[in-house]
Amino acid sequence: MTLRELDDRTERTNAIRALLAGPFLDARTPEYTLVRRHEREIAGLLQATFGYQLEVGSTAARAAGPPTPTGRDRPIRVPPGSASGRRRPPDEWPAMSDRACLLLLLTLVALERSGAQTAIAELARDAERAAADVDPPVTVDFNERRERVAFADGLDLLCHWGVLTHTSGSRESYARRAQHDDEALFTIDHRRLALLLRDPAAALAATRLHELSNESERYAPTPEGENRARFERLARRLAEDPALLLADLDEDDQAYFLGQRARIEDAVATATDYDVERRREGSALICDDRAFTDVPFPTNATVKQVALLLCDGLSACGADGELSREAIRHQVNRLVAEHGDHWGRDASEPAQIASLAEAATEVLIACDLLRRLESGALRPSPLAGRFRAPSLRTAGVEP
Repeated sequence: MTLRELDDRTERTNAIRALLAGPFLDARTPEYTLVRRHEREIAGLLQATFGYQLEVGSTAARAAGPPTPTGRDRPIRVPPGSASGRRRPPDEWPAMSDRACLLLLLTLVALERSGAQTAIAELARDAERAAADVDPPVTVDFNERRERVAFADGLDLLCHWGVLTHTSGSRESYARRAQHDDEALFTIDHRRLALLLRDPAAALAATRLHELSNESERYAPTPEGENRARFERLARRLAEDPALLLADLDEDDQAYFLGQRARIEDAVATATDYDVERRREGSALICDDRAFTDVPFPTNATVKQVALLLCDGLSACGADGELSREAIRHQVNRLVAEHGDHWGRDASEPAQIASLAEAATEVLIACDLLRRLESGALRPSPLAGRFRAPSLRTAGVEP
């Protein structure tokens, strides 16, 4: 491989990583320039490996495709405003409520019908009209503060994504305070809006999840088409989920993965230039720079330090074992008794222990280190073994 070919490959890899890291790749970023430079090759790699469609607009680029099953369960989070300017990791951003997500879809329908700019009150009225057009109609009442806050969360997210730009005026009456006469003006990036959701009205009309994620029309109704769909689906899970575990696959997908494991792993590794770690339980893409993760782990945050130390207990429990929340709290109490001074926690305060245990449990679940069962019990994932404390041995000495 020549030096030029090596440079081109590095540029394509950096562009693909950036496309997979977020919903939009802004045109002002260096990676967008790389996408433009290698558009044909990148489009081919994304399609052949993940089944993603590369969509490039004048203001942004996007790798569009269906989410993984785990991805569908992740909440949509909105970056909070901060007077101090302190940056918080994405998993600490507030999660949008179901109502806010519904209002977001209604807002997208309204924006498709809008011109280059819209005032916040006008947009709210257009969203109400869109709600009335749904079958059955959706009732929206922006006289209620709770409704306005949910609506404002969607606007914050669209501003973060660059679909909207807050051009002038105030939106306080739709954000946190009682409704007044203040008015905000937004500029709409219709090109980016078109990349976000092809048909918001169809999404609103869907009554079942598979109606939103059905990709069957993309593949020929043949064994070759089914295998193509499996390959792309498994490649997406390997790249986007914390790990691809064999136990999570149905019988057909598991058989296909075991037969095509090397080919799937090589394709994902080639597209991302990350190493794939293979174990008996499954495979995982190892991203040492955390470019793909929206839940950084481990970190110096107290909750994540507690979650990391809990992995020893999870590993000892075994993949088929179960834990109650009381057992988690007991382990957290023991850890706080040992490290409480460093964390600013008191083991004699049950409320502190309960809060810390609950927060650490949610981190472990988000990282797929712990699974929540229908019974309410918790089951360690095989992935937790990767974070257990190392066992040290001295040569010639029995452990």
